[in-house]
Amino acid sequence: MDNNKLPEMLAFLQKVSEMNEDTVYDSSDEYLVNAIIDLVKEQGHTSIAEEFDTPFLHSMITIQKWAEELKVIVIENFSDKK
Repeated sequence: MDNNKLPEMLAFLQKVSEMNEDTVYDSSDEYLVNAIIDLVKEQGHTSIAEEFDTPFLHSMITIQKWAEELKVIVIENFSDKK
């Protein structure tokens, strides 16, 4: 996990939580989506990880659903790395 991405991940999640269903997927954010998925799996958050692995369910839907929880995970991980 690239810890340098944590601030970007948090900013991305903040943007998603503010817009929620109105969030438009931008392929340039794919690296952040993948970083969030990796972090969730590394941290053992199985409920969220299982949703990311659900076929035919776009990752952004999971991120929108779990945005607040994902922000907490990123913040905790960021705090642990300092």
